[in-house]
Amino acid sequence: MIKKAQKVTLPKTIGWIILVILVLLDALLDIIFAKGGGLESGIWKPISYFLGIKNPLLMIPFVLILFYLLVKGCAWIVKKIDKITIGAEELILTTLVIAYGLFDIWLILFYMFDFRLFKNHYYLIPVLILVGIIYEMWAEKKLRLQSLLQHRLYLRVSKRKI
Repeated sequence: MIKKAQKVTLPKTIGWIILVILVLLDALLDIIFAKGGGLESGIWKPISYFLGIKNPLLMIPFVLILFYLLVKGCAWIVKKIDKITIGAEELILTTLVIAYGLFDIWLILFYMFDFRLFKNHYYLIPVLILVGIIYEMWAEKKLRLQSLLQHRLYLRVSKRKI
C-alpha cells in the first residue's frame, strides 16, 4: 500500500496570497498604530527615501517584489546546494510566510496588548531566523524522503513495463 505524501509546504498560490495579506496587515498596523513610523526603521528608511514614499501602503508593491526576488534567489541556492529539485520555491515561500506571520502576530500583541517581551523588533530577528531554520530542516528532511520514495516507485513501475 502506497502512503499518501504528506504536504510540508504551502502551494505557491496560497503562499503568495497569505504573504500579500501579511504585508498588507503589517502596513495597516504601521499606519494605525505607528503613524507610518515603520518606514523610518533602518531597513526601510533608505528605500522609502529613495523612492519618495511616505505611506506604508504604497511600499507594498516594492516589498512584494523584494520578497519575490528573495524567494527566487533562495530557491535557486537551495536547488544548487541542497539538491532539492522538487518544492524548493514552496519551501522558501512557506518559511517566509511563517516568519512574517510570527512577526505580524508580535506586532498585533505589541500594539494592541502592550506585549513588551522584546523591546525592539530587531531583537525578534534571531528568533524568526531560528524558527525558519528549524522549519526548513524539518521540511527538507520530509521533501528528501518524498523524493526518494517517488524515485523508488518510479523504478518499480518502469521495471514492470520492461
